[in-house]
Amino acid sequence: MGIIDPVLERKVEELKQRLPTVDIDGQTFYVAEGDLLFEEARLPEYLPNAANVQSPNQPAGGQGLLGVAVNGRSVRWPSGLLLSYRVLASTFNGDEAYALVRDNMAAAARDWEKTCGVEFQHAAALDTTDRRDVDVVFTVRAFDSGGRFIAAAFFPNTPAERRTLLVDPSYFSANLGFDRVGILRHELGHVLGFRHEHIRSGAPPVCPQESLANTIDLTKYDPQSVMHYYCGRVGSREMAITPLDKEGAQRVYGPPVARPRRAA
Repeated sequence: MGIIDPVLERKVEELKQRLPTVDIDGQTFYVAEGDLLFEEARLPEYLPNAANVQSPNQPAGGQGLLGVAVNGRSVRWPSGLLLSYRVLASTFNGDEAYALVRDNMAAAARDWEKTCGVEFQHAAALDTTDRRDVDVVFTVRAFDSGGRFIAAAFFPNTPAERRTLLVDPSYFSANLGFDRVGILRHELGHVLGFRHEHIRSGAPPVCPQESLANTIDLTKYDPQSVMHYYCGRVGSREMAITPLDKEGAQRVYGPPVARPRRAA
């Protein structure tokens, strides 16, 4: 069914003219904020309107990072869900590139596991199968975006068939200028349901200013957040998880999960 509201339809058309596009497996996606991908049908979710912007006086569904929201409640994974993933080896340019992403994904996942109550599991046995109907929550794969992004991910409410973390060839550039594990920490932040910190009020005016639709402004602005781009002389090229990130993530997902102590 098409868009009924003519004002919303006009805004969607304006957004389509402004955002770059990328074709993935024969489908066109619009690239917002540098690393968020939207099908045309989901663009209205990205536009502000009375139904999807939380009032500043409305109690937050949790505290901490700027989160994705639906009906004023944080979008998150169910408690106890194991966030399994594979790194699709055949899509990378050689074993070295595959191994780099595999190891960096493991490091980024561990950082989030030490931060809050989430668990990731690398289904390594599925890295060498190109089948799409595999039993994982998401797939990590190489994808040449033509420089549209370094990496791009998804949110917890993204349809299962779209849950892919994409890694552009620029990720392997010698002149990248950003910590490679940090880039994946940032993308896993999106996977957990967190939006960009630099789109909030308080960020330098030169930072990208995008829609706050479907978000909850949960806590004070954190210029060093793992979810903040490096802009306006703030942010971090390391993209480390800050104490405020940790506080916010734990208010959404709780404290880190207790794990059995490994034998020495």
